[in-house]
Amino acid sequence: MIIWKSSLLAGITGVVLWVNAACLAPSLHAGVDAPVHLRCEGQEGPLGIYPRSPRLSWQLADTGSDVRQSAYQVVVAYSRENLDKGHFWWDSGKVISDQSVGVVYGGPEPEARQLYFWKVRVWDRSGNVSDWSEVATWETGLLGRGDWSARWITGHERDTAQSMPAVYYRTQFNIPPAGQEGDKVESARLYVSARGVFEGWINGQRVGEDYFAPGWTDYNIRNQYLTYDVTDALRKGENVLGFIVGDGWHNGYLMWGKHHRKNWYGEDTALLAQLVIRYQDGNEHIVATDENWLNRTGPIVSSDFYDGETYDARLELGNWSEPGYDAEGWWPCRLLQAPQVPMEAKRFGTVRQHETLKPVAVTRGEKGEWIYDFGQNMVGWVKLRVSGEEGDSVILRFAETLHPDGSLYTDNLRKAKVTDTYHFARAGTVEWEPHFTFHGFRYASVWAAHEPESVEAVVMHTQLQPAGSIETSNPLVNRLQQNIVWSLRSNFLEIPTDCPQRDERLGWTGDAQVFIRTAIYNRDVKNFFEKWLTDLRDAQGKDGQFPNIAPRLNQKSSAAGWGDAGVICPWAIYQFYGDRRVLEENYEAMKAWVDFQERSSDNLIRPESGFGDWLALDKEDSRGPGDTATPRALVATAFFAHAADLVARTAEVLENERDKQHYSDLHERVRTAFQKEFISQGGRVSGDTQTAYVLALGFGLVPERLRETASGYLVDDIRARDWHLSTGFIGTGLLMPVLNEIGRNDVAYRLLLQETYPGWLYSVRQGATTMWERWNSYSHENGFARGGMNSFNHYAYGAVGQWLYAVVGGISPLDPGFKSILIRPVPGGDLTWAKTHYDCPYGRIETDWKVEGDTFTLKAIVPPNTSAVVELPDGRRETVGSGVHNYTCTLPAASRG
Repeated sequence: MIIWKSSLLAGITGVVLWVNAACLAPSLHAGVDAPVHLRCEGQEGPLGIYPRSPRLSWQLADTGSDVRQSAYQVVVAYSRENLDKGHFWWDSGKVISDQSVGVVYGGPEPEARQLYFWKVRVWDRSGNVSDWSEVATWETGLLGRGDWSARWITGHERDTAQSMPAVYYRTQFNIPPAGQEGDKVESARLYVSARGVFEGWINGQRVGEDYFAPGWTDYNIRNQYLTYDVTDALRKGENVLGFIVGDGWHNGYLMWGKHHRKNWYGEDTALLAQLVIRYQDGNEHIVATDENWLNRTGPIVSSDFYDGETYDARLELGNWSEPGYDAEGWWPCRLLQAPQVPMEAKRFGTVRQHETLKPVAVTRGEKGEWIYDFGQNMVGWVKLRVSGEEGDSVILRFAETLHPDGSLYTDNLRKAKVTDTYHFARAGTVEWEPHFTFHGFRYASVWAAHEPESVEAVVMHTQLQPAGSIETSNPLVNRLQQNIVWSLRSNFLEIPTDCPQRDERLGWTGDAQVFIRTAIYNRDVKNFFEKWLTDLRDAQGKDGQFPNIAPRLNQKSSAAGWGDAGVICPWAIYQFYGDRRVLEENYEAMKAWVDFQERSSDNLIRPESGFGDWLALDKEDSRGPGDTATPRALVATAFFAHAADLVARTAEVLENERDKQHYSDLHERVRTAFQKEFISQGGRVSGDTQTAYVLALGFGLVPERLRETASGYLVDDIRARDWHLSTGFIGTGLLMPVLNEIGRNDVAYRLLLQETYPGWLYSVRQGATTMWERWNSYSHENGFARGGMNSFNHYAYGAVGQWLYAVVGGISPLDPGFKSILIRPVPGGDLTWAKTHYDCPYGRIETDWKVEGDTFTLKAIVPPNTSAVVELPDGRRETVGSGVHNYTCTLPAASRG
């Protein structure tokens, strides 16, 4: 029996509590059910996690009544049997707290490759204790470099200046190994990383459903690895473990223009794999990569994210990953002296195949190619069934839209070749899809000798759980919401990218910070962003500058609104998920960024540099996408003030009073300097643009006596443009929240529902199925915007989704993590109803409202262990607990229509 506690008394108390609870009469459990939805590090039963102090979460069962937690007890054991018997590895004891999210495990440091079993029970406010929850698990991975016996291996020397063939690796082993005859396998875990992207195979079967694993990091600073339970894949006797490794981000083309090149992180792809087989007698057998493994190239002649994949079936290797295969002609592997960097377990879902789309139309091009329209701009690849003769080739190309003549529009792809090729080995019919590439497209052309029998688009993106939805009475608004989600799905592929189709596909920081709150409302992105913030910290300069893209490539300077992602994103994650670890992990980096800005400012005014309000429409004689009427120094100084304010707030959460005072003072000094430099005595903000006003108002930089005047100037500009916006990437994300803040959601609704250029529904009217990079990427009247930078799948302008959820749906956090919720739907425009839900850490929040005549009705559902402030359009306000709440009121005249 192992019991660990911080004190002997606490240990005894913990055990007695458990024994007594097991014997209590059922009546003492009245009013509180056992906790549900147990999660460790945000995952259900995670395998191979990395933290030494994992965070545990649970939800209270939704009984329809106001249920709140007053205390909890968590117990952890090495086995289910020990857990049932009270033989605990760690027992928290009864903790007086209503916390059920991000509870940090407080026991001994977890051991590597150990499966832990845990459960929790809670007390309500009346002192009733629940039954124990169902048992949940987590399993640690390899926690340090010393846990790895595997070595990095690479293949036969190749010409790394070109797109390289994928490398195939294999090794054979026996079960049971010599000296353990008759012993049975209890468990088998496979730990894998690559410098490149891999597929794993055991005995002819693919391992897992992951694509492009292990994902993208700065491989010279840290590597990710994945863990697989492969117990059922092993067989008695001879077994084969094999891998295919492609270029991926490590060796494939990245960047654009003069920076477009390969091999950013090294010349060779490489593999690191370790299979740990545990037998029932307690013995272990480790199969690990070393120079005795064999390798060779095969049919994947080239694979690249930008250029596509070429597959030559004439070079296929047969049953290369199955026992009994003749490996003659395979070469011994070379050991690679890879940088000794941390190996970290992947902390969020991998890229997966999620659905397939069938063509909605097929046409013939001028050259005889078949052109397939899948009806939706998306990311993934095409899977086809096609026949051909020996030596025939099938060539696929991809595009987001078509020219008026029906041909593929590829001007916006720049240097990316975006072409997949299949070469037949013999006459017959084949089914084929690529291994190591992806495309952003709605249309695909196929050149083949015979019309394909079937063609499907395979939708691929990082596996992120849906978090929310919103539907309204306006079909165009609903399509806009779908477009936002499709752009999120397309661009949240391993990292938050800007676009998925051209020679870029990078982790632009400005796009991410503008969109993060909308992303949170739609998907559970906590782990996804926590990992990306690690990439951002890895990329931070010694002077404190955050880069404009992460993982970092060659960019050294930081732009305002882009580098600020290193401060804005951690704060947003904290606000929505209520877990302070994200602030702890990023705090020093956040301070360094603000300190850099202070050092490099002129009397606290930032330089006239950066991207400004990228792609704004407020300057008629604009000479480029960054040439706008909003002064760049104003943009940069506004973000400087905002970042200082957020760091001060972070210091307060982390209980660092000294830093709180320092950065609060800095914020106030920058605020004063901003007012002196950019705000007139009459309330005019320099540039006199919509973005200038929303930055000043949204970041609290306008003196209170001038807020109403400045707000009026903002509305005047919108009115003067016939109720259209003129904002770019930076201004658009703040425009609607600021209009809400100043009490002008009537104006916000006019902007939302504007169907002419520029506006959100304009692209919807033009047939968009995703968000566009430009307000006018295409129009029926004028055709395409400039081809070189004209993405049809760019999520930045989808930041309006934050306002849809918070204002139309009426759901936003009052306290971090939605412990306290604001439910305040604001009807407007021609909307007569809206249904919204958001799955916060405590459970599901729902609002369902409708307008009939001058009557407004609302149904609101508040999850257990939370409270909500409900505000109705007539001004009524009340605080409620969990459960279902119904309201009716008469709409004020200003809210009608």
